[in-house]
Amino acid sequence: MKGIIDPNIEIPDDQVAMAFFRSMRWVNGVYCPKCKSYNINNRGSQGRTRRYACKDCGTNFNNFSGTIFHKSKISLNVMLYILFNLDKKTTTQLSEELNYSRQCISRISKLFRDKLLNNAEFFDIEE
Repeated sequence: MKGIIDPNIEIPDDQVAMAFFRSMRWVNGVYCPKCKSYNINNRGSQGRTRRYACKDCGTNFNNFSGTIFHKSKISLNVMLYILFNLDKKTTTQLSEELNYSRQCISRISKLFRDKLLNNAEFFDIEE
């Protein structure tokens, strides 16, 4: 992880962030994102994520497959910090606190807003 400039900010521990993410993602148990089968093999861990293989369709996947976090190189705890502070801090403030470029923070913020916060389907909002 990049060096955090402000030592006073509270970023969740990476293991806590991953446990939180897994509890949200696999609320009903781990399933194949392709065929939705619960008949899966745990293939162990690779870096920060667990790997799986579907016994029915043969798809290999991990905790982040099919999510907005799939190709991110920024650690999950930093991503969650950004998400939880979108409405409290500006892009510049987050950029300075986390030692990432404004463009990087802006891209992540836009992704969160488009896919989560402004998505009526996500919140089941009737329009």
